[in-house]
Amino acid sequence: MGKIGIRELFGLIKNIYLNRETGLLVCNFRAGKRLICFVNGNIRYARSGVEGEKLGEFLVKNGYLEKKELERHLSQAHAAGERFGRYLCDNGIVGEADIKETVKKMIQHIVMRPFFEEIDEINFEKKQISLDPALMLEISTGNILLECIRDLDNPAFIENVFEENKDCIPSFMDNPMLLFQKISLTPEEGFIFSRIDGHLSMGDIEKIAGMSRDRFVKILYGLHLIGLIDFSQSQDSSFYEEARKEVMENIMEQAEEPEATEAVPELTEKQQNFVREVKSFYKDLDNVNFYQLLDVAQEEEISQIKRNYYKLMKRYHPDRFTGKQYAEISGMLDEIVSRLTEAFQILKDEDGRKAYDMKLKKQEKEPPREAEGRTTSKSEIAFRDALFYISQARFSEAIEMLNRCIQLNPDDARYYLELGKLQVDNPMWAKRAEWNLQKALELNPSLLECYELLGRLCAKTGRRESAAKFFAGALTLDPENKVAIEGMNTLKKGNRKNGGFISKISDLFS
Repeated sequence: MGKIGIRELFGLIKNIYLNRETGLLVCNFRAGKRLICFVNGNIRYARSGVEGEKLGEFLVKNGYLEKKELERHLSQAHAAGERFGRYLCDNGIVGEADIKETVKKMIQHIVMRPFFEEIDEINFEKKQISLDPALMLEISTGNILLECIRDLDNPAFIENVFEENKDCIPSFMDNPMLLFQKISLTPEEGFIFSRIDGHLSMGDIEKIAGMSRDRFVKILYGLHLIGLIDFSQSQDSSFYEEARKEVMENIMEQAEEPEATEAVPELTEKQQNFVREVKSFYKDLDNVNFYQLLDVAQEEEISQIKRNYYKLMKRYHPDRFTGKQYAEISGMLDEIVSRLTEAFQILKDEDGRKAYDMKLKKQEKEPPREAEGRTTSKSEIAFRDALFYISQARFSEAIEMLNRCIQLNPDDARYYLELGKLQVDNPMWAKRAEWNLQKALELNPSLLECYELLGRLCAKTGRRESAAKFFAGALTLDPENKVAIEGMNTLKKGNRKNGGFISKISDLFS
């Protein structure tokens, strides 16, 4: 992608956010390059080659470090082979909380600058991201978009947006994944949002807003950017009053939430009950039909089905449970809302619902028959899907499918092996990868690839003796295994001590 204007930039970031995409956005400016990392649509990290946009300079600007000391500390951190922030923390120069707060401000600055400077070239590449977990932050792209439009000083752009949409009817986006997202609206934004009813035009709402056109258009366009509203010519709102009340309550709840702390808070009894509820719901996903999933009778009207769908989405929306205390159920919530949406999409469509009802009726009349020869289990079907996703480089979908395989059949080593292979090169998932590979070996000790991967992983993390044991395991199965031989030789070079453990193991296979 070449040169890009402010409208196109807003559109690009909006699509990344609303489509929950993962990848790297690269922005080239005359002053240098800025890179922004997105994971599932949210900003996790950013770095800059522009002068004045390094951590040290931000620490000086915020009064945590003396400017005259900056170069000395940078040199010492480089000589020690440590990240600058880690070096400052370890040596008691700047507190860890201050470092993290400054990193967050730096990333927000880097992310927002493209909206206020002329970009020479921009490109977004969808790709899996491997980052040190210590560097990754959870920054809401929705809130960044709102901040950018609030601060935008571009009267011509604002007037164009108004002229294009003044006769349009703003209406709610009919997508709970967007309506129940975690965002922070100002009181003014909340007021404008509460006026959206699917009947008033943009011009009508401006008349009752009681604010300047510039401010009004920014608010409405901001709500559009984050997916809360859309512009249409229809006067029939597809979003009824009860659902609108649910969304407004959700926004108010978020405004009252306290700032997250660094320590992982203990779950209250109510939260523990919710975690158990999610686990139980997740476990039953494959055992209930779409009506049971949405908690409605099969003959229920579509209005009630829709009402239940919105309530369930509000209850289980992943954005509402992003704290570290909910890490255990994060993936489960993603799967739950995905299945709820699948059920609703089928049942809200007249033809789709008829076809699904016929399928249920057929299942009731005809008990499942044994196929001739070997039957294909649900876990095998899911495993085939996972391998297909891997072949297409759709890794997040493959991981989701492999987790479902394990849920259906926890005793098949292949599922753990494939999951470990997808996770092993991502520092954020290294521990989980090791656990999955160890589990695969426990179920099937003859998996050569597990020994290779575990050897590499242990060597990378400095656990040399463990690496040697795994490489030795690989060589026991295959004495000519190249990965294990190279791994052993590398370990041996780094262990010059005669008679050392690694040397002894290596000598056995040389």
